[in-house]
Amino acid sequence: MSIHDAGEGKHKIRWREGGHNRSLVVHGSRELARKVLRKKMSARDENRHLDVKREVNFRMTALIDRYWQLYGVKKRSADREKHVLEGVRQELGPLFVREVDGPAVDGWYRKLTEEKGLKPGTAVRHFNVMHHMMGKAATIWSKETGIDRNPADQVEVKRPDDARERYLTAEELPRLKAALDEKLYRKGTRAINQTFYRLRLIVLVALTTGMRSAEIFGLAWSDVLYREELIAVRAKLKGGKMRYVPLTPELAEELRRYPAVLGEPCIFPPKRGAKGERQRVEGSFETVLKRAGIEDFRFHDLRHTFASWYMMNGGDLYDLAKILGHKNIKMTERYAKLGRQHIARTGSTARELWTLMETENGEPQTGAL
Repeated sequence: MSIHDAGEGKHKIRWREGGHNRSLVVHGSRELARKVLRKKMSARDENRHLDVKREVNFRMTALIDRYWQLYGVKKRSADREKHVLEGVRQELGPLFVREVDGPAVDGWYRKLTEEKGLKPGTAVRHFNVMHHMMGKAATIWSKETGIDRNPADQVEVKRPDDARERYLTAEELPRLKAALDEKLYRKGTRAINQTFYRLRLIVLVALTTGMRSAEIFGLAWSDVLYREELIAVRAKLKGGKMRYVPLTPELAEELRRYPAVLGEPCIFPPKRGAKGERQRVEGSFETVLKRAGIEDFRFHDLRHTFASWYMMNGGDLYDLAKILGHKNIKMTERYAKLGRQHIARTGSTARELWTLMETENGEPQTGAL
């Protein structure tokens, strides 16, 4: 703070407040300028005290409640979101928000896998909720929480799905298709096994479009654009914008044969007992993988398979990013080396996948339907 003679009976006072330099011209004596400056400093200190008091009193429990009401409850994964937030409340709820720094978030995150036994992928989903919530606390609610940086940014997170490079080989693709076809009918009969009929189409959609499981379960019949040979992906995930994925004649024919559920706009409506919109395919999918003799493979790897074969068939990296719905091209760049390592071939990637699935030892397979 300072006082300067501005001439003609005026004095300019300067002080620091709220991270900025302030100044004011006082008409009168230097003593009057001192009094005005003291008042400004007193008001500044009083405001700072009130801010600190407000920061001290804002706890994580209040932040969790606000975040749930404004964001969590509106998400498609609201059930999972609530479960994650309750876990955060148990571990960090009594703390003030300003006390939850990088090490505190890191300790909470490590505890998910080391003590609670969560799988790495599940722990990452919990972390994503924490990161989003603390991001809001550090931006739009910073005056109340007392923080201006997201402490979760200091935590190193390993995302297993993004690190995996597993995809189906030319030998595994026909084995998977054969296993799906074999499970289509109930044992010893020609009656359709509805569980595996549903799974079969879900797998074929994932494999030949690169869609995520949640996007597949959100598909409506109106999203299938037969004339344009496209599928509109409207699920609000990973950026929330609608995109289009390829629809081959083979997949179009499979969709035409698949029966719609009366009164349901979705192609794959939730099964009985499914909580909210969460649906799983792990159990029946693992049965098919075992029958096909395919190991170390997850449902999400079907997406990697599409992307890998796309690049091995001379695909463009930026076009692939649009098809997959990647917000950042860096997420797609890991497939670039596959394009460099293989000779580019003409034709559609999805058509190539269908050809491989229908081939066994160089001979075409007979269709199951």
